[in-house]
Amino acid sequence: MQKRIVTFLPKHNVIRRRKDRKVVTETPLFPGYVFVQPRVDQYENMRYIPGSCGLVFAGNKPAAMPEKDLVAMRILIGSGATLLAESKLFPGKRVEVISGPLMGIQGELIRIKSLQRLVINAELLSSSVSVEVSLDNICVL
Repeated sequence: MQKRIVTFLPKHNVIRRRKDRKVVTETPLFPGYVFVQPRVDQYENMRYIPGSCGLVFAGNKPAAMPEKDLVAMRILIGSGATLLAESKLFPGKRVEVISGPLMGIQGELIRIKSLQRLVINAELLSSSVSVEVSLDNICVL
């Protein structure tokens, strides 16, 4: 039985390296999430959709994403720009360098300079020192 619920699954292209070549695969921008726009009478039956774990709630109501944000996301997806969604990594987060010459240093992520470079603020000797670190070399605390 089809429920005819309006859905949106934002996807982006990711380049994966295989042994002998690069492969472009289309993957969800937010793995595990599908945006839905159900009618009021459809909420009750949504928990019975095979494969669905449920809705995201804000308090005791299903969380709603503002329409302007959904429109913006559709524009981003349609633009063909390289996209990176990182829910754990944003300015203000505490991070630790886990490899390379700065291994062991902890600091606050200041900004994401590019897809591969971060700027962290490490407090050393009661002074603040900013350094660029590769995304591959850090973990979120």
